Amino acid sequence: MWSFVILLEAIVATAMASEVETHDVEENIPNFTATPQDFTVEVEGEITFPCDVENLGSDALMFRHIGPDGETKMIFVAEIILREKDRFTKIGNSFVLSGVKRRHAGKYECRIEMETGPVIQVMHTLNVQYPASVKRISPAVQNVAKGSSVTLECAADGNPKAAINWSKRKGHLPSGAQSEEGFSLTLENVDRHVEGTYICTASNGVGPPSSTSMSIEVEYPPEIVTEETMLHTGEGNKANLICIVHGRPSPTVTWMKDGKRMTTDDFLQDRDGFHKHTLTIEKVEESHFGEYTCIAQNRHGEIQQTLRLTGLPKPPRVTSSPAGGERTAYTITWETESNSPITQYRLKYRKAEGLMSSHIHGGWDDRLYPPRTMEGEEYMGPIHRMSHPLNDLEPATDYEAIVSVENKFGWSNSSEIFHFYTRREVAVGQSASGAYRQVLCDSLLIVMMTVLCAFAY
Repeated sequence: MWSFVILLEAIVATAMASEVETHDVEENIPNFTATPQDFTVEVEGEITFPCDVENLGSDALMFRHIGPDGETKMIFVAEIILREKDRFTKIGNSFVLSGVKRRHAGKYECRIEMETGPVIQVMHTLNVQYPASVKRISPAVQNVAKGSSVTLECAADGNPKAAINWSKRKGHLPSGAQSEEGFSLTLENVDRHVEGTYICTASNGVGPPSSTSMSIEVEYPPEIVTEETMLHTGEGNKANLICIVHGRPSPTVTWMKDGKRMTTDDFLQDRDGFHKHTLTIEKVEESHFGEYTCIAQNRHGEIQQTLRLTGLPKPPRVTSSPAGGERTAYTITWETESNSPITQYRLKYRKAEGLMSSHIHGGWDDRLYPPRTMEGEEYMGPIHRMSHPLNDLEPATDYEAIVSVENKFGWSNSSEIFHFYTRREVAVGQSASGAYRQVLCDSLLIVMMTVLCAFAY
């Protein structure tokens, strides 16, 4: 009996000793007090990874990097650093990364491998932000035909994801907008006005934006714009006949006079380096007057524009006021430009139904007159100021007149139809027929008042 009791006490004592030993072992197991965290930092920044642990004892605290591709790199084992000594440092049980690079993105593991027991770990995540960069997908220069479509495209990289905006150097986009967003820009039915350099800019709020450029050159047939289709000049003057020529490839330009091709020996031909082609006559002679044709040609077509060099006067411009100051007379004045003396002028006038009316009463009084200048005026170069009195007109009546002038080379074109009227006895703007109606109304009013007064008596 006593032997059984002794055996039982021995078993209990052994169990109690084992329990105490197990409790002591559990109290000495390492335990991370740091918790997993997600970090975001810009390139060249600094970040601290906490790996705080209790009961580390003789076990080694390890720190390693697991890249986005799954590659694992051990950085620290206890106090021993294995790689990137210039960027990683250990402070206590925390690890500091300085001068962050894009390659540092990924997961970072605080790890303890115990001699007995499971591996314990804390996993942190690092998101590295970096500025946007952009590269051209389309060619640097695209040559396209007029009327076709063209697409410009670029690609961007960056964290956060970059936005792309398009703009045009020296001006707005063909849509009229200052900028547009998107990875590509499509231009349809292009013409020479869309030519130029387009800028693709990527930005994501981290660092400065990144840009690249690409150009569009539109091939199209020649186009000609003239500054003047008729150039009035005089003998002895210098004359410049100008054609503004656009086209791609750059057109060749030749000149003809009165249907005959001209050579470079005839006159001085010049190009300003861009689009302006000038045919210069240093000293105009009468034989130089005529029609000159500017011909532009490239592989897409040919176009021509005719300019006329003339000694004729320019059409007169009437300068007198439409409101006449006299009841039965009016003095019309005008000026014209002529490099030769005026030999005569032609004046036509007639009565009109109303001011600016197209309903005409009667025919033209059409006569030729020798030249005369305005009183006190002298001939001072190409501008001629002239006048002519018109008499025996009807009071308060609308008229219209046309003037043309002649020099030794011929007649000018006629002036625009000029409307004027003789002095009115009523308010300005009231027509003669209106005045007559007003007088009639006034007469009827007097008669009615007279009748009323007679009844009153």
